[in-house]
Parts: sequence; structure tokens; C-alpha cells
Amino acid sequence: MRNRLLIALKLVVLLMLPCASYGQIEGTFTLPNSVLLFETTEESLPGAPYEELLVVTTTGTVVVRSPAGFFGEDYTVFPALAPGADRVAWGLSLHDDSRKERNRSVLGVYSLLDKTWRTYGDFCAGGDGSMVFSPDGTRVAFASQSGSPSGNGYCFGNPFVLQILDLATGELAPVFYPGRVEKHARLSWSPDGKYLAGEFCCSASSASQVAVIDLGSGTGKVIAEGTDPSWSPKGDWIAYDDPKKKKCILVRPDGTGARVVQELAGYWMFFKGAVWSPDAEKLLFNEDVIDSGGNVTILELPTGKVIKRSRNVRFVLGWAAEKR
Repeated sequence: MRNRLLIALKLVVLLMLPCASYGQIEGTFTLPNSVLLFETTEESLPGAPYEELLVVTTTGTVVVRSPAGFFGEDYTVFPALAPGADRVAWGLSLHDDSRKERNRSVLGVYSLLDKTWRTYGDFCAGGDGSMVFSPDGTRVAFASQSGSPSGNGYCFGNPFVLQILDLATGELAPVFYPGRVEKHARLSWSPDGKYLAGEFCCSASSASQVAVIDLGSGTGKVIAEGTDPSWSPKGDWIAYDDPKKKKCILVRPDGTGARVVQELAGYWMFFKGAVWSPDAEKLLFNEDVIDSGGNVTILELPTGKVIKRSRNVRFVLGWAAEKR
């Protein structure tokens, strides 16, 4: 009985910390020389709040929680793991119904080394969408919704636009592209940092389109109809899901050479897009079916072998090489 009380006390202390380290947590897995960013829910840890992410390494798990007064945006948007596996970017909302001018969102960047948060920008309540670090880790591209002119924090119907945060200066710069960016979809940089792939739609009735934007000129090219593009670390392919989220397709950045590499049957659907391994040899898939939980599988591209890694877990959002 005494040992059980001591364990319970330790757990309570850990759950009070903004960030805590654990061993292997049920429902997650490790991969050699890798760091994985997992979504999670309140069931992942007893008594834990909903707003947390799991950064899983070969030696343990770091639980990242939103800072005091904020909560992390829900599972429909993408937090991001930096290529160096040293930071996490997450859309954070602050709600205070007594002061509507504080009903707003910011972009939060958490340092896994310093265990500190920094916040940037001032957007609509719930106005942070998906985000991604640049390949060199110096910038974050993200979808955001500007606040209303009255400053009350409410701006339903305002479009989401692309912006880029310079982490060294804190400056925000818009990305000009005529299409409407989808806040719930994956964004992806080219390995050289010159282009950005995203999901865009011009009207509610139009099919989603994958487009590649030249960040230097602001021009863009639609390369496919589909969702959640993910650029290969080698730069030669972009993986995306078809509009029904039943097929994962590889296409060249110029829109040529499209081929299906994985297809789901029955009620299963791809969720959150494919995640590339750091060496570009594998694709990780989050597979979801309503009310039945999710699976995570890995496709080895050179051989076509599919490996099922876990069942009934939350999904993997990022994959980086573990630093030695």
C-alpha cells in the first residue's frame, strides 16, 4: 500500500510540470536512431490534461504540455517537430470570456533543451492552423487567421493565410498565393527551403488541390488534386493523399510521374498525411476508421514491405533523426 501511495504521489508531481520525462508510454513505439512526435489524449497518462504532445526517443518520452493559461489546438491541425528534434511548434489559444480582447491565439515554440516556451503573433481565437519548420530549423511556416478590426478576437469567416516566422528575429512575413490555404492540412518545405507545398481550395465546392509555391517569386503551380502533401527529404517526391483519403500517391515536384504506393480498403482512411523517414527510405502512415481507433504502418519504399507498428493509438506527426 505504501509503495502504491508513493507511485501515485510521484505521478501527481510529474503531471504538475509543464514538461516531464517518462519511459515508454503505452500506445507509442520507438524506431532506431529516431525521434517521433505523437498526438495524445487524456487517456495516454492517468490524470493528464488533454493538451499535450509526446516526443518519443529511443531512451524515453518527453510529455510537452501547453503553458499556463493556454491550451493547444486540437487534433485537426498539425503541431511540428523541428528537424534537429530540439523544438516543437504548436498553435496555442488563450480564452478568457471576461475579456474578449484576450480571446486569441499565438504560435508557441517549445525548446526541448531549455524546457521553455516562446510565443509569437496575435491571431484569431482558434486562428492557428497547421505548421512546419524549415529544413534548417530557422523558420516556421503556418496557416493563420487575422483578427477582426475591432480587436475583439472574433473573426469567423476570415480566410486563413500562409505566414512565415523568422525564429531569430520574431518577424512574420506573409506568403502571397491566391488559393485559400486549408488550415487542417499538412504543410511541407522543399529540402532547399525555396518552396512550400500545401493544400489549397478556391471555394467550398472545389476539390482540394496540392500546390507548390515558389517563396522567392510568390508564384505557384497546382500539381495534383488531393490533400496533406509531404515533401521527401531528398527532394525528389511529394507524397499526398487522394481526395477520398484512400490512396497515398507519390508525384514529382513538377507534377509528373504520379504513382500510387499504398491503398486502403473498407472504411479505413489515411489521416494526417504521410510522414517521411529522415533518410527518405520509408513512409509512415496514420490509418483511421471511425469509432475503431487508428493504426500506424510503415512502408519500406525500396522493397514495398509494410510493417504495422501499433494499433488503437494516436497518430505520429513528425519523424526526425536522433542526435548523438
